Amino acid sequence: MENQTRVAVGIPAPNYLITTHQPPPFISTYPTPPPAQQQSLSCPPLFIFTSILIIILFVSLAFTGFYFTYQQSNPPIIRIESIVAFNITNWLITLSLKNPNKYASIHYEKIQVSVSEFGDKWRVICPVDEFDQVENGETLMDVDVFGLVMYSKMVEVVLKMDAVVCLQAKYMQKHWQMLEVDCVVVVVRPRMNTTVGRSSRCNVRLR
Repeated sequence: MENQTRVAVGIPAPNYLITTHQPPPFISTYPTPPPAQQQSLSCPPLFIFTSILIIILFVSLAFTGFYFTYQQSNPPIIRIESIVAFNITNWLITLSLKNPNKYASIHYEKIQVSVSEFGDKWRVICPVDEFDQVENGETLMDVDVFGLVMYSKMVEVVLKMDAVVCLQAKYMQKHWQMLEVDCVVVVVRPRMNTTVGRSSRCNVRLR
């Protein structure tokens, strides 16, 4: 009997290992930046925060300076410029009013200038029309005085002025205040034309 070997087609032999090779899955990874680059990536938020803080500080300082500049307005500087006595009963008094404020104008109304003899023996009150004064402006205000009573050739007179003023600054609220002015005692003679001088500064109060 002949030895014959029969092979079953399609059936693997015992202990035969079948291996299959599949491509590895694709994983996208980004390289980790070095430490210096990691610090640079965290700088923009810190820079933005610092910039906003500097801007807020600058705006606060600017607003504070703006506010106090406008709020702390100074009263006008008032002087007796000249006195002209045409005769015993008719005088012309010129007052110099200067606005020392750089950012605020002044509006004057209800102006009254009183002229009285030293000791209040007599008094004459003279109304003056209202007017406006620009920033750093200077105005010469003429006051016509009539009806004086002089019993001598020389008299010492006291000048006073009352008014309602409004300090007006841009972007700020108006401030209405009472203006009270006391000037120096001036010696006046009939037919006198004199310039009192810049030293005759009056005392000015706002309330």
